[in-house]
Amino acid sequence: MAASTARALPPVAAGAPIPRVGRSGSTRDGRTAVARSRATATTRARATDTATPAVTTPASDAEWAASSPLEFAPSLKDAASCDALAVVGKKACVLDEGLLAHLPDAVQTHVRLLARDIKPGSEGAKRTTSVVLFDEEGDTLGTERGTTTLELTVIVLPDASELSRHNAPSASHALTKCLAGVKAPRFGKTLGLVCALADASEAVAIAAAVARAFPTYSAKSTDARNTESGRGAVAVKGTVKVALHDASRESHDENTKNGNKSSVDSFDGDAELKAAKAVAGGVRLAARIVDTPPAFMDPDALVAEALSVCAELNKSVLFASDENGKEKASRALVVATTLREKELIAGGFGGIVGVGAAAARDGREPALVHLCHKGDGDEDGDKGRSTALVGKGITFDTGGLQIKGKAGMPGMKTDLGGAAAALGAFYAAVLLDPDGSKRGGGDLHCVLCVAENAVGPSSFRPDDVLLCKSGRSVEINNTDAEGRLVLADGVAFASGEDVDADDVVDIATLTGAQMVATGRFFAGIVSDSEEFEKECVVAGRKSGDLTHPLPYAPEFFSREFGSAVADMRNSVKDRSNAQASCAGQFVANHLAKRGNENGDADKAKVRKPKRWLHVDIAGPSTEKGSGRGTGFGVALLVELLNARGQR
Repeated sequence: MAASTARALPPVAAGAPIPRVGRSGSTRDGRTAVARSRATATTRARATDTATPAVTTPASDAEWAASSPLEFAPSLKDAASCDALAVVGKKACVLDEGLLAHLPDAVQTHVRLLARDIKPGSEGAKRTTSVVLFDEEGDTLGTERGTTTLELTVIVLPDASELSRHNAPSASHALTKCLAGVKAPRFGKTLGLVCALADASEAVAIAAAVARAFPTYSAKSTDARNTESGRGAVAVKGTVKVALHDASRESHDENTKNGNKSSVDSFDGDAELKAAKAVAGGVRLAARIVDTPPAFMDPDALVAEALSVCAELNKSVLFASDENGKEKASRALVVATTLREKELIAGGFGGIVGVGAAAARDGREPALVHLCHKGDGDEDGDKGRSTALVGKGITFDTGGLQIKGKAGMPGMKTDLGGAAAALGAFYAAVLLDPDGSKRGGGDLHCVLCVAENAVGPSSFRPDDVLLCKSGRSVEINNTDAEGRLVLADGVAFASGEDVDADDVVDIATLTGAQMVATGRFFAGIVSDSEEFEKECVVAGRKSGDLTHPLPYAPEFFSREFGSAVADMRNSVKDRSNAQASCAGQFVANHLAKRGNENGDADKAKVRKPKRWLHVDIAGPSTEKGSGRGTGFGVALLVELLNARGQR
């Protein structure tokens, strides 16, 4: 789904200059940047470790996913037949007889004993034991002694009574925490994960939590690391098989009494299952982009990720026959447009160009990527509201000339979390809704604002004045407040005549102040529409990507950016005055003029006013401690889009 992202560095001869990672064939200041090796071949297994095969560094998202497979099993029996098994859910759901009936008798007994003994509290709890399974007559499952040992883990999630009104009813946060100690199996082995849902609507939230627990990116070496073929290879893991079970189905007791196991063996919520699969894929994509080192996930690589998502989605283009009976492709599912430095300068994207100027001199040019999926309208022919997802894609943030300290710079590869979430959500949303009907028939846009905030002779400086896409001038008083500058260009592009989206949603790892305001589990949101704000909160609770509103008050916050020489500065005067809201306000200052839309009396339907939503995911985009990406925002945005079509 994505083009090459990680690759082995070329060998360097003794005394030779260290090669720089830049754009292929780029020549600046008399230096030729080292050309990238874009691996396009399919993943090849290496005979480097008999126990754990390895693959060459994956060149696409599909190859990364294949190195750590996560599958949604069609039935409980498939998951229960794995080498290890985990059963998760709220206590009543785990003890549901419709679920237990599909587990081996010995496993049923242990699940009952463990689940009844577990006290989940507000964060969930788990127990692990070994279960000896005896072969049935004619069964070849066991060893020569006729037995096999199964590692069984039971995870009980908090009941609704233990959850606050701001939390997700699915308790997906607890599942992520409890799965932290459940490792992916080694190659040749399988792990079954049976998820007992209190309601089918929890499928997406639970799937996203599972996806976070089994990320794809890894640079850990294999046992054959000292061999020529094993150097830089990535180990292949075993498959995790996820089975969903809706414990709310009324027919369980009757079916179980009648001995009718097959009727409850598979998950009936087809739409929910498809959504769970798509969102899980989007979450793992976003998390991998965040986890990839900045030398590999530079602006070129992030652009390649977006273009590869476009190509992957377009594989599902329908073919029709012309009058001669020959196949011809219908319109492309997704259209991609990429602007690089020269086009950005010509287009007036002063924010993105200014932030990316230093890296561009070394060949890592900034970019704006626009993906567009046209909706077919609803049943009445109404085109519906169009939506633009605008993501901040700072591939590495040094802080610029006002450079970060040694403690503040590690981890800044994650400053592209907003762009990763927007891309992952776009992928999942289009995959689930190829005609746009679920989101109300409107067009869907993904706008990625890509740059590296590097240090060099061409860095933008404090006191510089940048002219942004909106036409507004910005005096720089903080080079480490760069994310809002690229977003300013992004929302101006999305809300202006280029895209003219009805709803603009920007998502970014924008401020440390967000964590002070709403913490590590809740994104902070700012909106000029109370309705949009409420929709986002509801979508957060349903998806498990929790959000909480921050004040929207331009009359209080716009004055923080006052400048004597430009329209505004890029950083606040008073750092104690709701910094997270102020940062959102800066972005809002660059929206195209918002009108009440079309007053044409001939129109049967008058579109509602345009809306804007800002989502700051600085806290929840990464896991505390490990620093790994969580893919936060993917499930939220997909649910936000789907909810529109359900109204």
